[in-house]
This record gives sequence, C-alpha cells and structure tokens, in this order.
Amino acid sequence: PPRREDARAPPPAPMSSARTVCAVVGGLALFGLSAWLGFVLNVRHAPAAPTLRKTEHHGLRPPKPRAGRSKAAKADDDLDAAAADRHHLHAEPHSPELIQWGDWSAGGRFSKPAPASFASHQGAYPPLANLWDIVGRWNPDNVTIPVPFRETLAVLNFSDAAERDLAVEYRNAEVPFKIYDVPDVEAVRDLWSDGYLIEQFDDRHGAQFKVERSTNNHFMYWRSPSASGRKAYPDWEAPTDLVHSSFADWLHGARSADSNKPHHETEHRYLMMGTPPLSSLRRNGQVKRTHFVAKGLPCFTPQTENFFVTDIPHNKGIQCRFGMRGVIAEAHYDGGRNMVAMLRGAKRYILTPPTSCGRLALVADRKHPSFRHSITDWSHRDIEAEFSKPDARGIDTVVREGEILYIPSYWIHYIASLKYSIQCNTRSGSPPNGEGEEDIEKCMGGGNIQPNARGGGKPKKKKKLRGAAGFPMVPPGAAQKDH
Repeated sequence: PPRREDARAPPPAPMSSARTVCAVVGGLALFGLSAWLGFVLNVRHAPAAPTLRKTEHHGLRPPKPRAGRSKAAKADDDLDAAAADRHHLHAEPHSPELIQWGDWSAGGRFSKPAPASFASHQGAYPPLANLWDIVGRWNPDNVTIPVPFRETLAVLNFSDAAERDLAVEYRNAEVPFKIYDVPDVEAVRDLWSDGYLIEQFDDRHGAQFKVERSTNNHFMYWRSPSASGRKAYPDWEAPTDLVHSSFADWLHGARSADSNKPHHETEHRYLMMGTPPLSSLRRNGQVKRTHFVAKGLPCFTPQTENFFVTDIPHNKGIQCRFGMRGVIAEAHYDGGRNMVAMLRGAKRYILTPPTSCGRLALVADRKHPSFRHSITDWSHRDIEAEFSKPDARGIDTVVREGEILYIPSYWIHYIASLKYSIQCNTRSGSPPNGEGEEDIEKCMGGGNIQPNARGGGKPKKKKKLRGAAGFPMVPPGAAQKDH
C-alpha cells in the first residue's frame, strides 16, 4: 500500500554550534577526569620499565624478584639450588661460584682481603707461597674449587671511586690484583648468550677462530716453525691438532663436559680467536669497532689510553679463549701488561714472578715453536724437586665470571679452566721501568726480550724469529714432560 505521509519520522533538527562545543568540552572533561583518577589511584596500564643498573656505579645488575625460596635452597645443602636462589640475573646451573648481587663472596664460599692501599703492605705484597705447596693442596687436574676459597690477591670494586684509585696504585706498582663490577664486562655477560655467540660465529661468519684438539687436557702453545726452526728441530711435532668445527659443535661439547665431567686423560678441545691491534682499528683519529668482541668491550678498545690500555701503539688487540672443563694452558709469560676479563665461567690462575723463571723449564730458544712456554706438567709429582726450592714461589687465584685479573709483564701464569669459560684479554707494552726484564734475561738468555715490548716509541717492524745462540732450549736439568 502507499506509504502514509504522516507515518514518516520527522527529519532530525540540525545541532546548534553551541551544543557541539558543549559535547566536545564534556568529552575532554571526562577523559581528563579518568586520567586524573588513574594517577591518583596509581593505575598503570603498562608494566614499569625494569631497573637495569645501579644508579650510582652503573655496574652489577640487581636481582630479579622471587616469590619464595625452594626447600632445597632453604637447607642450603644443594649448591646448584642455592646459587639459583641467590637469584643473580646471570645465575645458571652448576655455578655456585658466581658473584651475586651485593655478595661477592657467593654466600661465604670465597673470602678476600679488606681493601687497602699498596703502600700499606710495606713490601709484603703479593703474599707468595711455595709452588709445591700450591699444587700439592689442589692438583691442577682437579677442577672442583676447594670451599671456602681464600683469595690473597687484592680484589677491588672498580665502580667504587675509592677502590678504583687503589687499583691504579697496584697497577702502577706492577703487581697482580683483581677488580670486579666493570660496566662493560657486566654488559657482555648479559649479551653473550649461547644463541648470540652462535649467530656471531656461525650464522654471520664474521669471526674467525680456530679449534685445537688434545688427547688429554693439556694444551701447549705452538706456532708453525720458521725455516731456522725446522732446521734446528727437524723431529718436532705439534702437540695438538687443528680441527674443523663450527662454534655450535664446539659449544655443545663444552656444555656436555660440564655435565659429563670427562677424565683429564680424554680428548679436550680449546677454541681461540682474536681481534687486530688497536692501532690498526684507528681511522682519522677514531676507533672503528666492527668485530662483535671490540663492540662489546670498548674499555679494551679505547679512543685514548685508559685504565686497561696504557700503551695504544703497543696494544696487541683482544685475544679470547673459550675453554671447556679441565683445559690447561701451560705456564708461560707475556711481554706486556695484561688485563684478563672473565666473561663466562671461571678459571684458576697460578701466577709466579719472573724471579721463579729458572724453576719452570721454559723453552728458551726463540726458534722453537713453543718459545717461552713451560714443558713441565704441573699436575705430576715429578715436579716436586724443582717446585720445592725456596725461589719457586707463586700465588693461587680463581678468576670468576665478572672479574678482571691484571698480570704484570713477564709474570708466568698457568691456567686451568674449571668449567665452560670465556676469557678475553688485552695487552699493552711493558712498563716504562722494565720491571721483570732483567730476571727473564737472566733465566732465558740474552736477546729474548722482544724489542718492541718495552714501552714508548713506534712499534718496530716485525722481524723473522731470531735464535738465541749459545743458550739451550730449556734451562739445564729441567724435567721434561711427554706431551
């Protein structure tokens, strides 16, 4: 039927401008009222940003909040559960030695001297012990840390201004010491996860490295012999093999070793890599950091000399060593001031001063592929005769994740990886006063101090290896090992 005109609804009346303004103002008022109530009642519509670092020192990171303690951790008889319960951001299984938030001692498992100036020791620092006593108490093949472990080196908080000044005193005195709470190191501890490292090494193919394989846990340093070296040592054979491996495969083996705890006489593998010297990274007065290691540790690749790098022209770059449980790097010395950062895991270092060189059977011939490294197996009892002598002295320390160890020039160091570990170090030239050089020359023979190891001036052009004519490969009467 036709629509009736009176059934149609009348068209809406147009809204006046005044009513439009009132509607807008009312809406804004309601929005403002809700925002004000949300602020008053502390209503948050997004999670608060986490506090990443201490405001004052920018060093160690705070712990994650936890609802409660596990029964195992309450009893404190399970080291793994206790370590996890101390809820440091970096905590992981089998890591009771980790430095915790506000607790360097890891629940009393480690102790250290109170911070003190170097001068206060009145010449009695570092406190050295007999080498035979050191290895007799804790055989290097045993990677279980004796608890409680008493540190005798100075251990200082780098993010505390007063303790940082003390660290400068020890460094300038050319004696070993340790620091912790270093911002760059803390950042790398967070960043260098397993996945991140696999991406850097394997996926991007941006980091060259090599993997050595040994039939046991000992790794003697070697380099390809020169022509004169091959002539002098025609029967020499490399003590380890170079093997092809992806980083992921090596890492799987290292992680498995922490769980399976292989015997020290079984196969071990050691991964090594490095970056170019700092002088080669400089472009137009600026350091160009392209390698992920240089990017992660700018304190080791500074624009100008700093606490860690005191001689840029003689800097050797950053050298990183990825160790699996039980790996031992044989004793040796380096001709440069050495800052060693532990970025994952823990390593044991036995440090001996240059005055003990004559007892350690260091290879004294520069032509030999293992020059300046010890051929003595520190884990065998046949070293007792030499290590018991009064001038065979050293100091024992555990460098834990987050710490940096300073090794002065020409101090001999013996290294044992206590678990999967990452250590990166950088070396500058020798100190201006040449501490240690005289003892090394007396022990190793004249001409065995690298010409550009002494600080100052431009680095000399690298020459071919020179032999030390008239000097034996090792000091007379030194015991040799069979690998």
